[in-house]
Amino acid sequence: MANIDKTGCGPTAGLNAIPHDGPGKSYVLGGQSIDLTGAAIVQADVYQCLAIPPNTLVESVHIIIDTAAVGTTLTMDVGDGGSTAGWMASTNGKATAGTYDHSTVGTDARSVAANNGYFYANAGTVAVPLGDSIDVVMTTATAITAGPKFRVFAVCSNLN
Repeated sequence: MANIDKTGCGPTAGLNAIPHDGPGKSYVLGGQSIDLTGAAIVQADVYQCLAIPPNTLVESVHIIIDTAAVGTTLTMDVGDGGSTAGWMASTNGKATAGTYDHSTVGTDARSVAANNGYFYANAGTVAVPLGDSIDVVMTTATAITAGPKFRVFAVCSNLN
């Protein structure tokens, strides 16, 4: 029995290989701190946290609270321009440092079981690309004297 290499590696390298920056590249976007500890938190404010380029499949979104908000109640939705709570609803902005939350396949609008993610598509032409941003919306803000500090991550695949 012979081993026949069709992977794009070995002696036939390059035939089926996906280039490093080509389609199929998966990566984690984000991780920088969003520091609202000195900001006045207003209910319904939208913070655009991660720019999503066109032709990107976002598979999941994650948030880590680094510093809890100070005050009575702060809930945050994580979504995008098309669905404000599309990735997560009612994340607790007053959770203790180190608290982690994430989108749930089959539950959240942008992470449905049918496709395990959301495709931020090109509008059909190269001239009209559509990107978006992963946003955090302050849905309930009651007597917040200092906002939270948090990090948002998205697990993405480049489909260009």
